[in-house]
Amino acid sequence: MEVGVVSCGVVNVSVSNHYSEATSVSDVITQGLLGEQLEVLEEGETHIHVRQADGYQSWIPEDQLVLNAPENGTDILVRSHFIRIYAEPTVSSIGVRDAVIGSRLKAVDEQGDWYRIALPDGSFGWSEKDHFGTIPKFSPQSVVSLAHEFLGYQYFWGGLTPKGFDCSGLVQTVFGLHGVKLLRDSWQQQEHHQLSTDYLDAQPGDLLFFSNKPDRVTHVAISLGRQKYIHASGWVRLDSFNENDDIFEKQRSQSFVSVNRYTSAG
Repeated sequence: MEVGVVSCGVVNVSVSNHYSEATSVSDVITQGLLGEQLEVLEEGETHIHVRQADGYQSWIPEDQLVLNAPENGTDILVRSHFIRIYAEPTVSSIGVRDAVIGSRLKAVDEQGDWYRIALPDGSFGWSEKDHFGTIPKFSPQSVVSLAHEFLGYQYFWGGLTPKGFDCSGLVQTVFGLHGVKLLRDSWQQQEHHQLSTDYLDAQPGDLLFFSNKPDRVTHVAISLGRQKYIHASGWVRLDSFNENDDIFEKQRSQSFVSVNRYTSAG
């Protein structure tokens, strides 16, 4: 495919790793989810250059993407953090895929408590209905509640899922599930909707930005109010600006940059 000629591909694995260059020994910079549609910009020997809905460009291994995938079925949202997709509507059947929260899959049939799912490569599988659902409408309380669900999950550079989050990936996922579309990196997220440069002004659901560089934001967290916040650093964890708290984090307090407030309008 010539550079600049755009077609469509669909992620065919639970979580696809996307690389900075057309090789899997380069940095993982973001990820895709099973069923996610990507713009294909260029086909390399082993990797495909893609652009995601947030504008982010990266290279995905060609065996994790299906070009010209069939489109059929009704969209259903994975609400459980992790699910298995089986060859038959029983957990004793063999597994054919897994998926994570936020994946939008295609249901083509149902049987009792099971959905029959059309996979991007044209194959089919079954998953239990109670793994699917909706996220409440955007509110600061709902944002905080969903972020708490991910406590303890490990840090992974470029990660967007419970299999591993980076700081901006956690924020993009939590807000994205509420219909608020944020850009991928923390410095991009910080460029919009700045509210204050005093962390005491932060309310639950606000974003807190930090930097250990003179020219660019390097970290983001979700405010819980009362000087506490949740973020991905080693793992998804709680920390505080208050030096009297057991979870006080001095380095973050010293590197704080701004409070930003995104709303349901984005």
